[in-house]
Amino acid sequence: MVKLIVSSIAAFALLAVAQAQATTPTQYPPGDQVPDIKSAQVQAWLKEIDLTGIPNPPSHGQLVAPACDRTPKGACIWMCEICPADDIIDCPLPNHWAITFDDGPTAATPPLLDYLKEQNVKATFFVQGTNLVQNKETLLREFKEGHILASHTWSHRALTALSNEQIVAEVKWTEKAVEDITGVRMKYIRPPFGDIDNRVRQVLKKLGYKVVNWSLDFDTKDYEALDATTRTKASAAFHKKLSDYVKGPKAHGIYSLQHDNTPGNVEFAKVITPYAAELGLKTATLSECQSDPYPYQGTPPPNTNTTNPTTTSGGSKNNTAPSSTSTAAGGKTTSDKPSSASGLTVNAKTATAAMAMVAAAAAYFF
Repeated sequence: MVKLIVSSIAAFALLAVAQAQATTPTQYPPGDQVPDIKSAQVQAWLKEIDLTGIPNPPSHGQLVAPACDRTPKGACIWMCEICPADDIIDCPLPNHWAITFDDGPTAATPPLLDYLKEQNVKATFFVQGTNLVQNKETLLREFKEGHILASHTWSHRALTALSNEQIVAEVKWTEKAVEDITGVRMKYIRPPFGDIDNRVRQVLKKLGYKVVNWSLDFDTKDYEALDATTRTKASAAFHKKLSDYVKGPKAHGIYSLQHDNTPGNVEFAKVITPYAAELGLKTATLSECQSDPYPYQGTPPPNTNTTNPTTTSGGSKNNTAPSSTSTAAGGKTTSDKPSSASGLTVNAKTATAAMAMVAAAAAYFF
């Protein structure tokens, strides 16, 4: 069944790209800046979203959130109060390890994808808008190879430090960029720094997003593994955490925190990924952990089957397709006109034929 869900996700990817509009030069906001909320595009998005009743403090313009001793008590701030509210922080499947990467795609990501492919491991990538528009081919490769794409906002600002309108701009521009390239609209998000409170949660829910942070104690601290010495120290510490988890009750699985913005991150991933096999853990994607066969907003592309049970070994079944709140791939329709996304040209007939081949293969082998 693991192979079946991976095959299905690969088919989703091909069909979604087939449905994406032909790419034309798109004017995205400047990199590493909070997008202008006065732009025509952001104003159009704001007209579609009802933010009535959500507190809206002014932005203080900082990269990171205010210190915990200067934040309102009872706001359920993840980083200050370890308050997850209804955020996803653990994989519901016991003995499963969901490997997740933040901040890419970057020049460091292709070697990571090569390694994951060699190891037959699928991961979840929380992508940053500023980086993905500069690395479109890599983003598309992540998607086509069966990894899950989720949002990490446009400029990596702490969301609790932004106004509601700025949060909308950060999320929607990233969403648009991914949809322009792949044809799918993300529905999972990890706030930068894990920084979130109840106000931010309300805004994200209005935008159709589910929040995913990481399991307590499973921040790999790969950002501290800058050389061989620190890599050895950080990997040993993470190995102990995994070993302790395996020896414990394992009531649920884990979401770890990693990054793909430096070569050192990639080398660190190569060190710790084999720990799964060594310790008897099953690797999983966000889609598998959440028993969500289509981890994007809207409905799957046509001619795909989401009624098959989605399982991983020892996992639970989900026989229900995700609810629909918009049309597939953001409302784009399929035609026989070729659609190009980052150099990939494919048409609907080709995609349909490919899906038929995948279905036939699944029926034969599984």
